[in-house]
Amino acid sequence: MKTHREIAEQLDLFHSEPQAPGMIFWHPNGWALFRDIQEHMRRVYRRNGFEEVNTPVFMKKELWQTSGHMDMFVDNMFFGGGKENIDEYVLKPMSCPAHILLFKRGVHSHRDLPLRLFEFGLVHRNESSGSLNGCLRARQFTQDDAHVFCCWSQAEEEIRGFLQRAKQVYGDYGYHNLDVKISTKPEKALGSDEQWCRAQKLLDSACQIEGFDAEYQAGEGAFYGPKIELSLTDSMGRRWQCGTIQFDFNLPERFDVQYTNEQGEFERPVIMHQAMYGSIERWLGILLEVSQGNLPDWLHPVPVAIASVNESNSQFVRQLAALCLARDMRVLVDISQHSVARKMKRFHKQKVPYILTVGDKEEAEKRVSVKCRKDGVMTHIPLSELGDYLADTLKRKED
Repeated sequence: MKTHREIAEQLDLFHSEPQAPGMIFWHPNGWALFRDIQEHMRRVYRRNGFEEVNTPVFMKKELWQTSGHMDMFVDNMFFGGGKENIDEYVLKPMSCPAHILLFKRGVHSHRDLPLRLFEFGLVHRNESSGSLNGCLRARQFTQDDAHVFCCWSQAEEEIRGFLQRAKQVYGDYGYHNLDVKISTKPEKALGSDEQWCRAQKLLDSACQIEGFDAEYQAGEGAFYGPKIELSLTDSMGRRWQCGTIQFDFNLPERFDVQYTNEQGEFERPVIMHQAMYGSIERWLGILLEVSQGNLPDWLHPVPVAIASVNESNSQFVRQLAALCLARDMRVLVDISQHSVARKMKRFHKQKVPYILTVGDKEEAEKRVSVKCRKDGVMTHIPLSELGDYLADTLKRKED
């Protein structure tokens, strides 16, 4: 079994450099894959009533003092600033405080809730050098970081919505057996017993209604609230936490977050942190190891490859490539003088889903031979139908 870094080398996706430990250098293929994963989640969020935002990467230390991260998370934070205030800023390790600042820009009533925000937040965490592992554990990564501000009466529906999205999104990638855990109140915790009990019951009820047999992790919740964790297992049997939805009894108090209820009185909203991938980089790394590079056709960064049989077919190959590009399909072209067998070997190594072979016969008849890598079936497609055929077989999820 190959590691995700070995597969990344094979598919020409990314690499790391000593000058940036724990950070990724994305190649064109890898960045195309990253953006398709990102776009898939963006469509899901938008269709479920979330609004995308973007917040600064570098913010003053005082924000993190207010949030409590300076007390609880300081060893994992990067500091910086100008010559005079060298440690007055922090590279954000998560987007939660920034989203709360967005919420506090206006006065919200109960009619505005639930308010759903999401961000592909670039975050930095000072992981120890010994724990770094390519995409699976990095110092710079991107979270699909979402927050819901709602009333207690709306919380269960929001949790159910999260679980429904999890079934859809994880299923799109071929994951159908999710490891679901509910983490409960630790020994040291903020918030009243009543709040914790109420939140844990809502998490449990939502799991039962949506058909998840959740396992309890007693005392494993964060100090600021209970949570549901969704985990996947990689090719080496290691379990990685990905998706999560979590109540927060800390930040609403620290930032004095409020809305007006039906009586015109101020109340604190329920804040629920949530992420479906967790980290896009980690999600991609797990996907590479689980699939061993056999990515879903709709997600492959280079779904089509075209090989010429003879040098005289080069112009026709370019015509086919232009047709694919016009349909927003990335394509790998080989019009070299190498043998067709050598070209096929190259394409198979990169696990290209669909391979087109073009010779004199195909050019004369205006037909193309399309081979599907998964089942080895060869289909002969008229040139006039090729664009629709490939677009249909490579149709993106949620299109």
